[in-house]
Parts: sequence; structure tokens; C-alpha cells
Amino acid sequence: MKSIKSFVVFGVIFAVAIISGVAIGSIYVSSLSPEINTSAMTEAELRGDQEEIAKLYEDAISGRKTSFDAVELFQIAEYKLKQTPRYVKVLSGKVTSGAFGINVTQDMLTNKIVTEDGVTYLKMSRTGAEGLAPSMAVKVQYFNDDKDNVYIIETRDKDDILGDNFDNYRLNLDDHEPTKWSLEDYKKFFNTTPDTPLTFIVSNITCQQGNYTKDVKKNADGNYEFEIEITDAYAAYAAYYYSYEIRHYSEDPIPTTPPTIGQLPSWTSIKIKAVVDSDFNFVRIDYTENYSVKKGIITAPVTDNFSDVFYYDEETISKYIESI
Repeated sequence: MKSIKSFVVFGVIFAVAIISGVAIGSIYVSSLSPEINTSAMTEAELRGDQEEIAKLYEDAISGRKTSFDAVELFQIAEYKLKQTPRYVKVLSGKVTSGAFGINVTQDMLTNKIVTEDGVTYLKMSRTGAEGLAPSMAVKVQYFNDDKDNVYIIETRDKDDILGDNFDNYRLNLDDHEPTKWSLEDYKKFFNTTPDTPLTFIVSNITCQQGNYTKDVKKNADGNYEFEIEITDAYAAYAAYYYSYEIRHYSEDPIPTTPPTIGQLPSWTSIKIKAVVDSDFNFVRIDYTENYSVKKGIITAPVTDNFSDVFYYDEETISKYIESI
């Protein structure tokens, strides 16, 4: 599943209005980036030639290629991740939104457990202290022997989340039965499939024209470090499916129809800082995401600061399987 990673706090706008005394209808923060119709290109087109990426991966692991730019290294590690039968990806961080110098921040935790049986994705965020942003408790399961269906429990009840921040969040969904979605219905809602491994599409198509990649650094321990920044229209393309997740999980009550293009976030920038080990496994990815969201006539800026940490050892994988 995609790091179905983030959610947007629409309720924060009301908190800003209450704290600042400004009428809600007068709160308007214009977006720095234009609305982009992401349906103009397909995911396959945005990702580029997969045969070339497979060859790039083979050249890297064989040692025929020993130097890489940031996009190449990201694609090599992503290609390997797709072939990895067992791993855990833990994303944690904060969503911050506001206006007039007043910000409201909310914690977020997502656990993605991948095994030979399939993918389980858990998403947790309790309501902030202001009590205005929606909580979310989400469990998504996609089984390899049942690939036409996705099983989802999704609530906005903060009591279904135990703990008070992402250091100790855990779900308590025993009182809920999963809803079976067809895979096609899931695609209509989220514009991707549950086994998509990472949040953003990083390619030579999304990293161009005004975007830059910094030099890859190889550390003494053999790990590679690099940074990528994607801006404006290209950020919207990189967030091809992630934008749908943001819109879906920011709403309460839970949406029953997928968002339209005009309801999706308007992107300003995505900054990615990644660490890849000497065997081309992702170790960590840090994200800083800047976009704006709309609700009616209101537009508010949002900054997400998240970190993805990857685990491949059996002890950690077993611990997370037990938490499902």
C-alpha cells in the first residue's frame, strides 16, 4: 500500500478563527502553486520506462555501475523494495496548518507491514488539543490470495486509538468489522493500489524544470545520502495518488465518493532526504511537504514533516505482525 502517509487538518481553520477572532469566511490564504490536473498523465507515464529502471538496478547490484545521481539511487532502492517479500515501514511525524501566525499541529503514525501474505496498513492520529481536527483510526489489509478485494476498517473515533502521540499510538478496533471493497473501488478512491510501496513518484519526469537533486554522498559506513526537491506542477505529479489520500482522510464524516480534481491539494514543494544502504535498501526517508487545501472558499497552507523508517530484520517484523 502506498505509504498512505498524511492527512490534512481542515478543522484547524476553525481553530484559527476562534483563537484570532477572525470570521471564518474572511480566512483565505492563497496557494503558491496552480491547480494541476493529474489525470493528464498516467502513473506509468510519470514513472518512466520500467525496463530501463530494471536495468539500472541490475547494473547497480552487479557492480557494473558505481556512481548514481539522486533520482537513480531512489529508483534503484524503490525497485528493490518492490521485490522485498518482508519488511516494515513506520512513518511518523506532524501535520501543521494555520494562518495569521497561529499554527495547530497534530501527530501522525502509519505502520505498513509487508509479508508473503500481503500488506497491512495502519494509520493513527488522535484529535488535537483543540478538538477540531478529525481523528482517524484506519486498518487496511490486502491479501495476495485475494487480490480482487481490499478489507478496510476506518473510523474517526479517537477512542479507537490508544496512546497520546506517535511514540505510543496503537489501534483498538476489535469492535469493528472490516468492510470489503473491490480493488477497483479502492482505485477510484485513492488512485492507486494498496501495495504501492512509497508515497511519491520520483522519476526523471517529476524531477525536472526548476527542480534539483543534490549530489549523492557516500558515507564511511557505506550508506548513501541524498536530497531531492520537487516543486509546483511537478510536485502535484509526484503526489499523483497521495493527494487523493490527503483529501479522503481529512474529511469527517468519512467520504463515500472519491474526490474530484478540484478538491485535491495544491502543491508548493516536496523535499525528500533519503538514506540508502550499501545493498540498496532504504534505511530512512525524511519528507517536508508544503501544500494548501480547500474547504469551500477557504484555502489554508499545510506543512507535513514526516520520517519513514524501514525495518528488514525478522525480530522487528514479527513484533509488528503481532500488533495487527
